[in-house]
Amino acid sequence: MDNKCNIVRDLLPSYIDNLCSQDSIHFIEEHINSCEKCREVLESMKNNVDFSDEIDEVYKVEVKRPFLKVSRFFNGQKKLTNYLLIATLFSLLFGFIFLIHSNKKFSEYKEEVTKLEVVEQEKEAIMDDVFHILGDSTEVTEKEEKQLLTIFKKYNEKLNLLAVFPAANIKDWLQENTSVKQKPTTIYPIEYNKAAIVIGNEGILGKNETIIPSGYDLGTVMMANKQWVIQYEYKSSYEETIERHHQLTYYGPSTWSIFQAPILMFTIFSVLFIVWLLLKKQNKRLKDVMG
Repeated sequence: MDNKCNIVRDLLPSYIDNLCSQDSIHFIEEHINSCEKCREVLESMKNNVDFSDEIDEVYKVEVKRPFLKVSRFFNGQKKLTNYLLIATLFSLLFGFIFLIHSNKKFSEYKEEVTKLEVVEQEKEAIMDDVFHILGDSTEVTEKEEKQLLTIFKKYNEKLNLLAVFPAANIKDWLQENTSVKQKPTTIYPIEYNKAAIVIGNEGILGKNETIIPSGYDLGTVMMANKQWVIQYEYKSSYEETIERHHQLTYYGPSTWSIFQAPILMFTIFSVLFIVWLLLKKQNKRLKDVMG
């Protein structure tokens, strides 16, 4: 590299900034046209990178560094909020599905209960009919026997036996079982040989006929007044209806047990919805803070 190159290279910064005289410019350009190395130096100086933008970017990163963790937290909150919204909507959907199912189940239950109410109604009706026939009499007359046969035939599809006992003959038993004086009561049967009259499917049964009481604990119903004790047994074919009525009356599902699934789902929906609203409000605040 000769002295011209050194001189030119010293002048290049001024040449690039257009600070040289016309003679210097002419000298520099003439030399550059003939010197490839100086020409490369000139091009390199012209293409020198401006680092001001990079410095600005570094400054911005440093300024925003404290917000990076907040930003990550914000993004996590947004995802959680979206997942929570999905769970909230699903709980609402399942709540309605369970509600439809529970309504159907409740309607079926109420329909069956209403249908089986006839069991209790018939207990009252049978006892009322028999007591009405016997009235205040102390003995069962021939006319009353025929009327009792008519009552038995009226309920023939459900009754197996109908018996009438004089209350005076079973005073001790009545003292121990006072509940039969209040309403028709399911109870273990009295021996039929103590009855004034026993009616079965074949008509009036004789005193000497052996009658085996029903072994079904809900199969015998009894009620008493001052003069008479009425006892009847259900047919075995009707026992299933009696059993179902008993189960629904004493062990049937409660309204809560039928509707607890939709109630639970709607409760979960309410809680999730409130949490979702709170998270959404918090996300809005974070967004405002972060710009």
